[in-house]
Amino acid sequence: MSASSSPRAHWDIFCRVVDNFGDIGVSWRLACQLADEHAIKIRLWVDDSELASRFSGAGHASVTLMPWTDASSFSHAAEVVIETFSCGLPQAYQQLMSVETVWLNIDYLSAEDWVTGFHGRPSPQANGLNRYFFYPGFNAQTGGLLREQFLPALAERAGRSATAAWQHLGLAAMPEAINVSLFCYAHAPVPALLACLAASPQAVRLIVPETLAPLVAQALSQQALAAGQTIQHGHCSITVIPFLSQIDYDLLLALCDLNFVRGEDSWIRAIWAAKPMVWLPYQQAENTHLQKLAAFLQHYQAAANDELKAVLRWLMQAWAAGEWSAAHWQGFMTHRQGLLQHARHYANQLSQQPDLATKVVIFIEKLRANRV
Repeated sequence: MSASSSPRAHWDIFCRVVDNFGDIGVSWRLACQLADEHAIKIRLWVDDSELASRFSGAGHASVTLMPWTDASSFSHAAEVVIETFSCGLPQAYQQLMSVETVWLNIDYLSAEDWVTGFHGRPSPQANGLNRYFFYPGFNAQTGGLLREQFLPALAERAGRSATAAWQHLGLAAMPEAINVSLFCYAHAPVPALLACLAASPQAVRLIVPETLAPLVAQALSQQALAAGQTIQHGHCSITVIPFLSQIDYDLLLALCDLNFVRGEDSWIRAIWAAKPMVWLPYQQAENTHLQKLAAFLQHYQAAANDELKAVLRWLMQAWAAGEWSAAHWQGFMTHRQGLLQHARHYANQLSQQPDLATKVVIFIEKLRANRV
């Protein structure tokens, strides 16, 4: 019987919270989708229970948060064990695994060409088990992207009932303004962005999560900004919002006219929001992150005309290189409709591929079938 048809299937997912919300964000989404859409019961082992509880909110009937540091909790190994982002499995847990255990390492997302060559390959371990590398990606030869079945309904809600959706998030609708969400790393050129938004010919509302409030306050030479606070900065109103649930964050992205995102989780959610986006990869030595951006742009630009390709490359490279200016904001304003149409087309095109959770289930079913 396949995992997708067996309500009694139990899997374990391990997550080490390394970089703010990214790792746990992806892990929690994956756990919930496997539970909701494939009837799999999940134990999600985390090393930061407090942060994980913020994502779980009211919890999930089929997903149990477990403390990684409590080795006494390792009573048995699940039939499928998912290690996220090469976090490593505790030795005490590995001792409970057998040759029947399926061990996957779901690694970081990348658009680079090398991913297709490594996806799905086994790595023999000292304990006699195979550790399979599973790479998310943007083409059919990779592990796909997280994409839940509820996303189309969420997008429809944002489009058809925008005023109510904004109110649900605790914000007033501002159709007369350009609504922009900001989620970035500390190396982003935030002062330059704030300066050009302040001088924007059209009113702008910048929505900032409370975790980024210190970065924005520093750029404005203010002592502090708190969740729920709104300040005016020229033609731009800046609103700091409290921590949102993952679904509410998805809704925010679908409501905004432009989304600045980073890393992995918010990057993919911005794609499914089908709105213009500017992605900031994690900064690496020797500008390796710019190579990652260039690889993604090869995918993202593919269906755009030459003019729009140039605009997309110009905007994202400037943001990632710290070279943002008023000209870039004006470029977005000029090409806003074209960027929106492209974002919608790209999201629709990408959604024709199977999602990551489904590909994980299929991959495991094939492994089991080959063992018989």
